[in-house]
Amino acid sequence: MQAGEPSGDVKAEINITPLVDVCLVLLIIFMVVTPMLQKGRPVQLPLTDNPDKKPDEDNQIIVSVDKDGCNWLGEKAISKDAFVNAMTEEYQRSQRKVVVLKGDKRLTFGEIKDVMVMLNKAGFENVGLITERPTGKIG
Repeated sequence: MQAGEPSGDVKAEINITPLVDVCLVLLIIFMVVTPMLQKGRPVQLPLTDNPDKKPDEDNQIIVSVDKDGCNWLGEKAISKDAFVNAMTEEYQRSQRKVVVLKGDKRLTFGEIKDVMVMLNKAGFENVGLITERPTGKIG
């Protein structure tokens, strides 16, 4: 062997620094994007120990009622007078759509019931209610 030639021993080591960098960037992206994935108007949901797990479906209509009692169809505010007409139009477009109601936990049961009655008048017979599990509870 002459001086300056490589010895022939190959050291194959994986450099994990770029892998860790990519994983951290992906983690940060998911942490930022996940709260934005919530559909409908953000409200404080009521807490239950055993909320049903229902996957998001493309044929869902999200109706939200905020703490002030304002009705929201997706991200659009709708007055109570126009709510039944708007929901009747939605029902006539597709009767197979499912209505999911997000009611703020600071509202009374009567206020949520009134929205459910309006949804029934529009033609929707089954309405799902969205709740969330208290933090720290697993099960």
